[in-house]
Amino acid sequence: MALPKYKDLINYELDEIDLQLVKAKKELLFLRIQKANFSRFSPHLMTHTRHQISQLLTRKRSLQTSSIRAK
Repeated sequence: MALPKYKDLINYELDEIDLQLVKAKKELLFLRIQKANFSRFSPHLMTHTRHQISQLLTRKRSLQTSSIRAK
């Protein structure tokens, strides 16, 4: 499974990014709980989720700065 690409986020708006961030953070919390409980756990999913969160935050910040520059 490959890491998600940043170019896939180009068409997202701020509200969509916020929803995706909440989903990804919940997923990361769930994965941490699985790790702590020694249940079936795939460590690569934590890496993918953290990577996705950082991409979403980067895209959100770029949208915010572009809207500030446009004003």
